[in-house]
Parts: sequence; structure tokens; C-alpha cells
Amino acid sequence: MSDLLMLMAQLAATEPLSGPNPDVDIAPMAKAAVNAASQIEQSVPLPTIQGDMALTPEFSREVAARRQKLLHLQNTARRPEPTAFATTPHALEVALRQPAPVVAGPKPISGPQLFEQRWAALQSGSLYTRISPESFHGQWAHATYQPTYGEWQGLLKQEADAIASGQGTNRLTVVVGDSLSMWLPPEMLPRDRFWLNQGISGDTTGGILQRLSAFANTNPDTIHLMAGVNDLKNGASDREILTNLNQIMAKLRQQHPTARVVVHSILPTRWENIPSQRIRTLNTQIAQLTDYHQLDYLDLHPSFSNETGNLRQELTTDGLHLNRLGYQVWQLALLAV
Repeated sequence: MSDLLMLMAQLAATEPLSGPNPDVDIAPMAKAAVNAASQIEQSVPLPTIQGDMALTPEFSREVAARRQKLLHLQNTARRPEPTAFATTPHALEVALRQPAPVVAGPKPISGPQLFEQRWAALQSGSLYTRISPESFHGQWAHATYQPTYGEWQGLLKQEADAIASGQGTNRLTVVVGDSLSMWLPPEMLPRDRFWLNQGISGDTTGGILQRLSAFANTNPDTIHLMAGVNDLKNGASDREILTNLNQIMAKLRQQHPTARVVVHSILPTRWENIPSQRIRTLNTQIAQLTDYHQLDYLDLHPSFSNETGNLRQELTTDGLHLNRLGYQVWQLALLAV
């Protein structure tokens, strides 16, 4: 791994970016930091204590360090003010006018293939978001082994560790979610920053909540979060989804207090068992949660829904997942924030 981290550091050094704006007013951040700490203590449950076991000294030091980090924000650059963004109904027209990225050769089309390509990229000292889509074709072309959820977690953790050591002064954007995030085509993303994809196919809000620590040591300026459609698919209640999202937002504020966290609305679907009205109602509550946690909210429905509120047919492969044009529309929203 030492060779990997060295190579990542060298990669980061090739694209220096400007640092924080020294003219930004940082005084109000002190109050915001204390408020954030208070919200986190109230909304994030403490670790379970079994039997007569007490909290370890390590946990006490972790809490103290967390509070110290939050209070230190009064002397650092403040995060941007929270904003509510709404996409445009004309995004599809804009996407159709844009030339699609040219993919010279084959690219992974299955979970096993994508896993093997990402692992090969790590082994070579890079990230799959920085390589061409056909890279390492010989290592992933015939992959059929279906990685477990734990194996995906391990891979994403190693990618995050590599970024944490090799980011340098470069900007970093993290995308967190399920298969919609996992299959976001990296060739569509601008090269002016690093992109860390923390999506796992089939994941739920509960699963995402448990694995946020994987990239806790990274230093992103922006984090995009979309989650909840698999909960709906699996029969979870709105209350369960909102409870998990509430804790996810609190933890993201705790772990990355100066980052812009953008919570995306749950996309509409074309599935009868996931009514569009339920998604719209749930998104209204998600928007209220983001406001409570002082995070940004991105409403994707104007760009993705048709006149009946369902997912536009020309943007999906199966009524739930996005096709290439759907990802082009989502990319417009990502880059507009």
C-alpha cells in the first residue's frame, strides 16, 4: 500500500488548485460549530453498551477530539451557506445538445467487472475515476465472481484511504449512494478535481449510515448524497428512511464540517409498487431535514419526471436505473451545484 499512496501523492501534485479564500468571513462559524455539535449529540445515538461494559477511554478521547475540531472552525474557512437547488425541466434538451463523451473501447457492464477494474486501478496506484473506461481490460473482461457487500466496503475504504493520503491541495468531490451512484460514468466527470465514488449497488440508507466512516479521513469540498430508493423497493417505511437520513446528515456534518453536503431528492421511478406521490411526499420531508441540518438540497424531479410524475422513459433502462442519457442529465445537476 505504501507504493500506492506514494503514487497517489504524485498524481495529486500534478493538478494544484487554489486554496481557501482568505477574505471569507469566518467569525460566524464559531456559533455554527457549537450548534452542529449540539445537533450531533442529540441525533446520533451513542454506541451500545453491553452488560456492565463502560465506554472506553478511546471513545472519550474521540468525543473530545470531535468537539475540539468543531470549535476550531472559528479559525478556519467556513462552509458555504446552505442552498436549495431545483433542476430545470429543460435539462433533457440541454443534455441532447451536448456531445456524449467518446469511449474508445469496452468498459465494465457488470458488478464483477467494475469491481475488478477498480481493484486493478488501486493496485496500479490510481483510482478508476482517473483512468480511461477500457483500462485493465484483460483483468476484468471475464470477471464473473460477485463480490459480497463486505468486499465492496473494503474496496471503497481502500480507495478513500488512498485519496486521504494522496489528495494534496486538489479539490475532492465524494458521491455517496447506491447503484445509481456506483454506475455514474467517470468519463463524464471533469478533471479539475478528484472524484471519490462511494456507491454500492443495492445499498439502503441503513447500510450507508454504517459505512460513512470509510471516507471520514478525506477532505472533500463537496459531498453528494442520494439514498432511499432501495429502502422503498424493499418495503421500508417512510419513518425508517427519514430516521436513517437524519443520522446520515448529522454524521456528515460531524465528519466534514467545512464541506458542502448536497442531499439529492430520491428520483422518481416507473415501478407501480413505488408510487410517485409517495416519493414526492418523502422528498418534501427530506428537504426539511436538510434545512434542519443546514445542508444543501437538490430537487431532481423537474429534470427526471414526466407529466404524471414518473421517471421519464427516455432516461432509464428498467424504470429505476439510469441509462447514459439519464446520467448526462444528472451530471448537469451535479456540476451546477
